[in-house]
Amino acid sequence: MISSLSLASAEKAEAGDSRFTWVGRVNYDYGGSVTFDWTGVYCRIRCTGDTLRLHISDTKRNYYNVYIDRAMSDDPSQIIATMGDSVYTLPLCRCRQGHNIVLQKRTEAEQGTTTFHSIETNGHFLQAEPLRKRQIEFVGDSYTCGYGIEDHDSTAHFSPETENVCKSFASLLAHRLNADYFVIAHSGMGVCRNYNSKYPGWTMPKRYEHRLDMDSTDDYRWYGNSEWMPMGIILLGGNDFSCGVTPDYEQFRDEYFKLINQYSDSMVVVCCSKTKNTELSRYVERVVMECNHPNAYFFACDFDAYTNHRRDLGADKHPNEKAHRRLADQIYSFVKKFW
Repeated sequence: MISSLSLASAEKAEAGDSRFTWVGRVNYDYGGSVTFDWTGVYCRIRCTGDTLRLHISDTKRNYYNVYIDRAMSDDPSQIIATMGDSVYTLPLCRCRQGHNIVLQKRTEAEQGTTTFHSIETNGHFLQAEPLRKRQIEFVGDSYTCGYGIEDHDSTAHFSPETENVCKSFASLLAHRLNADYFVIAHSGMGVCRNYNSKYPGWTMPKRYEHRLDMDSTDDYRWYGNSEWMPMGIILLGGNDFSCGVTPDYEQFRDEYFKLINQYSDSMVVVCCSKTKNTELSRYVERVVMECNHPNAYFFACDFDAYTNHRRDLGADKHPNEKAHRRLADQIYSFVKKFW
């Protein structure tokens, strides 16, 4: 809902206010605004009052899940589309104890860069839940992004409306482990080769270095959070083998090492392949064996178990929500022993 009405007795705060908890890679701009483009970024807000107003600008059009007094594992209270420079008003019920609101970017970086300028309530802002002790960073491609996950036709093509990272295996796994999660993922990206050889030289190890996914300059470098994040899960490589091409192993290994080396020795790094007993799984397993990271592990998922079932596939034959739940179950069976 877009509104130009003023709020009576409003409290207005900059989006970068310390009472709000941002989860994901964001840039805190001068003036107090918060800018980001990676998929899955979310913000926790706690406030009293019966109205919340958001001043947001977007370079294109993104979709956001809005959770009002409900868990992110539930269906969102509503979905908003951000575009241009607008003010969005969210009605809340009256509650003396305060409301817990979560806003999550469900679309990926190619859909645009978002800036949250300010947040306003006709009540008062309270301290939102801080970052949880358990945190996971997911590095991946379209699977991690939830590409096509809400489409029920495997012959349909991609649409931003049916992309939803909050239904992906990454979100499902994080919820199950009661963890906050950071998503570093972009559709079509590979370790040393992107889907159909698109965007040569701009693979995931290179994108990983940046605070903003679509920033190819050094203006917004990412200096890492591996000193305090307990776990990283990498699910990459399918695009390297796309269109019948087998990449050079040494090149694949060297680029994969760049990802693993981002994490401190104290972190658990789980390197996954989407399928078992394939050249991709053999590549990833060999990389883990040859790397010097003391806490790197290999896990092969069994995606073949459901790829041939139309009922389990969404747009462009990507896994739908049902298939993502199976994928999350498989990875959970392996990572639960670390927590």
